[in-house]
Amino acid sequence: FFPSILIMVLLPKEPATGFNIHSADPGEKVYIFCRLVLISLWECLVAIISNVAPIGWCPYKNINGQNILITGAANGLGRLIALKFACYPEITLILWDRDELGLKRVKEECESIGAKVFVFTVDMQKSSEISTAAQRVTKEIRRVDILINNAGIGIGGKILEISEEDVRKTFEVNTLSHFWMAKEFLPDMYDRNHGHIVSIASLGAIVVAPQDLTTYCCSKFAALALMEGLENESVCLGKTGVRFTTVCPAYFQTPLLDALATKTNTTVMTPEYVADHTVDAILRELRIVNIPKMHYALSIFKGVLPRSVLSRGTTTLARNSR
Repeated sequence: FFPSILIMVLLPKEPATGFNIHSADPGEKVYIFCRLVLISLWECLVAIISNVAPIGWCPYKNINGQNILITGAANGLGRLIALKFACYPEITLILWDRDELGLKRVKEECESIGAKVFVFTVDMQKSSEISTAAQRVTKEIRRVDILINNAGIGIGGKILEISEEDVRKTFEVNTLSHFWMAKEFLPDMYDRNHGHIVSIASLGAIVVAPQDLTTYCCSKFAALALMEGLENESVCLGKTGVRFTTVCPAYFQTPLLDALATKTNTTVMTPEYVADHTVDAILRELRIVNIPKMHYALSIFKGVLPRSVLSRGTTTLARNSR
């Protein structure tokens, strides 16, 4: 509020050319530059506070009555996110997974809380199944307000050892499915200039883990890049009512981590902890969320520190025990 008043007092007139600095005259360029600096400084301050603030400290957006689609919702993190959103009034949950029995259990759990629930058995590795299910959602439920791309797989192995089939499977689920989901549901969000797409990525999208997870991390890097690209495209199209959030948790208890349990001494988080911070980030409409928060330092130092220091730190903190 304060920066807005300051801008109105100091810079009361919008230039005739709008805010295109390239076509503005010298006086208008000064106006545009000063306005950009003031707003940017304020927004940076708000973002810093919002990202480091404890859960529940910042105001949440109102999601009452919205439709939320969650992929990979039958188990683990997806199930926990569904249960947390089921607590909000008049929420409709649209749950996707290939585990039909797991979906049935989660549906019953969420309905017992009070949510309206639709379930779809979908293999996220297959674009044809994604398209078919999306058409059913559009026909039966009409709109999706929040899309949470949670489904993912992780197959360990050094890059010279992992099979081509496993590489393709990893990218089809962790990356390409996000493309297909955006193609299915983003057009309606653009039409309404309202919606929210969430990608459950990984800290491996920020720094590649030294834990035989190069393929997995590559797929998460790509998912993060897609989200940044979609956000840039939406702004250029003037669709500023569509939000994008990428969640990057460090190690937490998952089947992938179970497979690596004999090779790592790294302390892991519980799925409940990650779910709490994920829902908090969605309701705050944060852009990129590192869990736990101390890992924001990785984003800062990655481009500054020499390779030797980064390698020494990552391998010391998450070294193979074999």
